[in-house]
Amino acid sequence: MRLSDLLGSPVRDSSGEVVGQVADVRLVQDGPLLRQVQHAFRVAGLIVVARHTGRLFGYERGPAIKGPWLVKVLVRALHHNTRYVPWEQVDRIDGADILLRVPKRDLAHVSDLYSERIS
Repeated sequence: MRLSDLLGSPVRDSSGEVVGQVADVRLVQDGPLLRQVQHAFRVAGLIVVARHTGRLFGYERGPAIKGPWLVKVLVRALHHNTRYVPWEQVDRIDGADILLRVPKRDLAHVSDLYSERIS
């Protein structure tokens, strides 16, 4: 599977409720060593937006991101329902849909990635 196959895919929780669509993928470089140079990447989790309200600009992710306060406030308001889904919470990929093992209410908010360590 290619990374581009995940982007834009609809995401449903354990009860079948639509959570949103994949806007971004979080990668971790801790896979097997490739050509004795670097480790392979693996998917650590998915950034899921409830509705497509434009691009993610990075302001919705955490307090360490610097930028104009008005832009940060507006983008965070647009993406207040943006969730982070650790790969371990993905049950299966069924056609174009990504089905989760957990209910929508148990998903972390994307800003939680930076307030506490989620892997």
